[in-house]
Amino acid sequence: MFRIPFKLFFILTLLTVTVAGANALTVGGPHATMGFKCADCHKTDAPQAGPTNEACLSCHGSYEQLAAKTKPKHIANPADKEAHANPHESHMGPINCTDCHRTHKPSELVCGQCHTFDFVPK
Repeated sequence: MFRIPFKLFFILTLLTVTVAGANALTVGGPHATMGFKCADCHKTDAPQAGPTNEACLSCHGSYEQLAAKTKPKHIANPADKEAHANPHESHMGPINCTDCHRTHKPSELVCGQCHTFDFVPK
């Protein structure tokens, strides 16, 4: 009688560990190729939320520097505001980096909720 509950407990434990391991988040995208670990951005190995803007900007530079890097190079039609939009210099002002940029799922352009821009966030 003792062996049946123990076997059941063992199988349930094994399934739980397997599912937990499959759902565990890993660093993805460019950060993964540079050998980043969770604590590099989240400041902890067991993050409960996205990294802060300060953590992102400490490596990627200020909003002003990012706006300079993402400024459109060639503008075919200056009257077309969507053709020369800059995601880091918008009417929305500085927003949370993680509103657009994500590591554990595809990034999404917040501006795309209202506009049709010709770029995809990394």
